[in-house]
Amino acid sequence: MPPALYNCKTGERYASHDEMCKERRHRDNMGQKLRYWRKRYGYDLSKNDYEEFNKHIDTIKNIYHIHDFMCKFDKNNISGDELEIYVKNHKSINNALPIQSYLKTLKPIDTKNPLVEFDSSPLVVTF
Repeated sequence: MPPALYNCKTGERYASHDEMCKERRHRDNMGQKLRYWRKRYGYDLSKNDYEEFNKHIDTIKNIYHIHDFMCKFDKNNISGDELEIYVKNHKSINNALPIQSYLKTLKPIDTKNPLVEFDSSPLVVTF
């Protein structure tokens, strides 16, 4: 059994119990935020994405529902279909233009194709 203040991630010992609790709190907070962001905004996030996503969360929470539109949006070439979306969300879109390249790297979770598909036909029971 490892010592009480052993850090299995680095293979070293923590300096104190308070440091161990602080590291654990930070790690748990990161995991909770990632889980919430996956569920709420529908992006496939990992611990490597945490810092960058956390930096841009204020912008992303306003445009996550038009993610596909933002990935292909060009302000100089707006078609008729895109104009309606742009007019409804122009403030959020203009705020998100500086991070458009980062938005292209985010992968949405595919909710249309669940891992388990259920048969929607009615169940008929005969006696």
